[in-house]
Amino acid sequence: MDTKNLTTLELNQLIADKARENDDFRLALINDAKTAIKKEFAVEFPEDTKVEVHVESTKVLHLIIPAGNADELTDDQLEDVAGGTALQPGVIICAYGVPYPGGGTAWKWPAK
Repeated sequence: MDTKNLTTLELNQLIADKARENDDFRLALINDAKTAIKKEFAVEFPEDTKVEVHVESTKVLHLIIPAGNADELTDDQLEDVAGGTALQPGVIICAYGVPYPGGGTAWKWPAK
């Protein structure tokens, strides 16, 4: 199977777009994110990777900060931690420093 490389930001964008377009996927994502992503995109995360879903609200601000250890971040992780991007008015996805599976430089994603 062909794959393409996605940054964490691109991965978030793809999943958020699908959740916005498909209410069944959105609900499945909220209930069991790893299973929903595997079913929809044929992607498996490493066993030790936890996927948490945060639903946007006008009353709640979700902040994602780097881990509290003293380890130095890689340049790629620093770039990811630098912030988010506006997708459309009122929609923001934050990119953060989750290590890529296998220590690579991007998420391997099935090409469609």
